[in-house]
Amino acid sequence: MRVYALVGSSGTGKSYKALEVAFENDIDYIIDDGLLIHKNKIIAGISAKQAKTVMEAVRRAVFNNNEHRESVKEKIKKENINKILVLGTSNKMVNQIVDRLELDSINKYINIKDISTDKEIELAKESRRKGNHIIPVPTMEIKPIASGLSINSLKRKFFKRNSKIEEIIEKTIIRPTFSYRGKFFISPVVIEQIIVNEINKFDKIEKINKVNINNLKNSTNIYISININDVTAIMESYKLQKSIKENIEKITSINTGKVDIYINKLKKN
Repeated sequence: MRVYALVGSSGTGKSYKALEVAFENDIDYIIDDGLLIHKNKIIAGISAKQAKTVMEAVRRAVFNNNEHRESVKEKIKKENINKILVLGTSNKMVNQIVDRLELDSINKYINIKDISTDKEIELAKESRRKGNHIIPVPTMEIKPIASGLSINSLKRKFFKRNSKIEEIIEKTIIRPTFSYRGKFFISPVVIEQIIVNEINKFDKIEKINKVNINNLKNSTNIYISININDVTAIMESYKLQKSIKENIEKITSINTGKVDIYINKLKKN
């Protein structure tokens, strides 16, 4: 199986371009926002666009739910897939999807900036600001799963490069429920509670002195100061770093850049 990845930040037009990339590269299968799509038909998965909140949408997009993930994996195993295109907002995200669905390693990364003009990306961003999302399947495929939501068809004739082959590609514009809910954020208090909960699992940590959460543009860095009551806790600090990072990303879907732990004091018993 050859795996292609189409990468670009949220709202830059990945789903809009997905069918064109697939057509150009003779790809019949697409993974996009929780769905497995085959030749313009949804054959497995649950669309992130059906989610009621942004949090739920993100978790669906990366197949965080076991039942959702296993159903798509089972369908993939039954299909004779030669090539598949995976969409994501970063290399890390597409690799996470590939790992969770047990696909082969990614053969080629395609960045949205390499296939779209600056104007096209800006138009896509403007459309997203209005709450519009694209699903790369015909409207008739979307209607059964988008009851009560605003949907519109978008058709375009596309020519494959260096050939006379053409195809009418239909996509669907949808306004998910969560797009009406305004801006979404996760309070640092929530992240701190996750951190404290993970630290409390390590009985050799005597005290939490301070937790700093630094929100950057593409990730969140965390700095923790602790006191320990046993020198062996130093050796376990790596396990603590790993558990904090994994659980923050699992629970909130926030990209955690690094977790720095400072041992301020060793308490002698």
